[in-house]
Amino acid sequence: MHSVAVAAPYRPSAGISRHRLLLVLLAGIGALLVLSACGRVDSTTAIAADGSGTQTLAVTISESDMDSIDGGAATVEAAIEEHNPGLTYEGMEKDGTDTVFTMTLEFSDAKDYAAKAQKALDAGELKTTAEVTFTPPSPPFASGFTFTRNFSEKDLTRWAVKALVDDGKIADAEESDIDSALDAGESAVTVDDDGLEKGWGEDGADVWTNAAEASFESVDVITAGAEDPAAGSFTRTITYELPRETYLDAKDEFDAFFAEATPEGGELTPAGEAGTTWVLAFPAGTAEQVGTWTDAALATSESTFTVETAPNAEDPFSVDTRVVDSIECSVACGQYGTLSQSLEVPAGFQGDAAAAAAGGTEQISLEGGPEPQIVTRSYGFTAVDYELTVDRDGGGTFEMALSIPLADEEVVTQDAIGAFLGGDAERTEEEDTAVYTRTAEAESAEELSGALQQLGLEGLEGPPQVEVTESGKKSYAVTVVMGSGGEVAEKILGPGTWTIRGDGLRPTSISSDEIGSASLGEDAITVKESHGVWMTFTAERTGLGTGAIVGILVGLALLGLLVAAGVVGFLHREKIAGLLRGAETDVPDSSSGSSGPSF
Repeated sequence: MHSVAVAAPYRPSAGISRHRLLLVLLAGIGALLVLSACGRVDSTTAIAADGSGTQTLAVTISESDMDSIDGGAATVEAAIEEHNPGLTYEGMEKDGTDTVFTMTLEFSDAKDYAAKAQKALDAGELKTTAEVTFTPPSPPFASGFTFTRNFSEKDLTRWAVKALVDDGKIADAEESDIDSALDAGESAVTVDDDGLEKGWGEDGADVWTNAAEASFESVDVITAGAEDPAAGSFTRTITYELPRETYLDAKDEFDAFFAEATPEGGELTPAGEAGTTWVLAFPAGTAEQVGTWTDAALATSESTFTVETAPNAEDPFSVDTRVVDSIECSVACGQYGTLSQSLEVPAGFQGDAAAAAAGGTEQISLEGGPEPQIVTRSYGFTAVDYELTVDRDGGGTFEMALSIPLADEEVVTQDAIGAFLGGDAERTEEEDTAVYTRTAEAESAEELSGALQQLGLEGLEGPPQVEVTESGKKSYAVTVVMGSGGEVAEKILGPGTWTIRGDGLRPTSISSDEIGSASLGEDAITVKESHGVWMTFTAERTGLGTGAIVGILVGLALLGLLVAAGVVGFLHREKIAGLLRGAETDVPDSSSGSSGPSF
């Protein structure tokens, strides 16, 4: 038991020799070592193959240390019985001049052991959270047992020393002396009477084992079906890399493992004669079944796979897929093997329309673990057709048709798309696609630019630009600089096609094309695979523009009305004349005056 002795200050005389002073100091140090000699706690943990067992703690206090305890062995025993946090006190006995106090802790499994040990740690006011593991043989990966715990025999008995110090039963001992009062003695672990060798694991935990390990070099887990979790059907493929020599050393055991790991309806593709790769494909199953099959396929437990979807709170065009893929691979992967996890989803799952159009699948890496990983799936317009018609005044019309698959529209909803585009968007259907069309019309270049801006189009460094200038007799130069921008552009996932026509104008040549994909047709310019145009083209005057035609039609309509009135008047001229003569007869003679009232 730790004790502290305080010697009276010693002042050597001026004539003391340096040799004598050295002897005095050495004697003092030796005295301190003797006085601070501690008790010892030994531990033996006997475990059965089923994980149950008993830890025996033997606290040995020498006769000299016992002299520093007020009341001696009886005081120690009383403290144990009064403050015991759940251990079984077996009593004390003499071992020569030493006194040995024995306590035991019985447990049914590792979880029970940790729970009971936690009470002892708490009683000793330690902040440690007890963790215990017991791993039985798991052929072909381990041929023996492995036992770990992150607390020591000193930790389990600290409460007893603390009780003696707190009660002032140890001479000159203070709170700071508690942890040095007992030395750690021997600590042995046996399983079915076979001793395990001690080592050190992660985070300072003690490890005892007699297992010979074999493991996969790498394990790759790919799961498909997350794009439609409502269907509740998932498939999983596990690819194992196993060195050939490791396999041959335990061929029968590995063959038995693979056979047992293959679920009914699954398929195992073994490595060839000199191969190192085994592939196990699960049949389609629920998320819960995938987890259960994974336990067998990786010699583990509590594997979890779940998939849930919910609308993104900030973007109606996005859906969050929350994936939990928790796999423990410490047995199958061993100390140095690697585990990788991923989802296999349709190409373009996260919003790449070009990849989606190309078809196939893509993989999304998963971090694994119990916390959900969020994969955001973005929806949007898979194609946009732009049609611009320009007249000689720079005005004209514009039409933007945005396409989205009906299946995607169902997820985003018509209401959300309508609210996003604005109430003027007109919806139509073409086969399996919904088309939302927005239009603009203006009589001048300035008005058209503003109308286009309202639809989300932008120019190079400002509003959309449409300029029409007369360059010669019946010849015009037209400059168009515009493209999708803002929030609308962010929701466009697929290609765009532009068609540019003239109203009273016919494009004749392309003067410049900064995009580089414009082509001149018979009466229009087409720009493919682009959501913007930046060009100048020449055009010739053709007939009358729409405005002139409308004016002429209005004039003709008025003229027609006048002509029709004239024809009607001619055909009914006699009747009209009679009506006019009758009107003259009915006019009273103003010279006759009024007769006035009678009296």
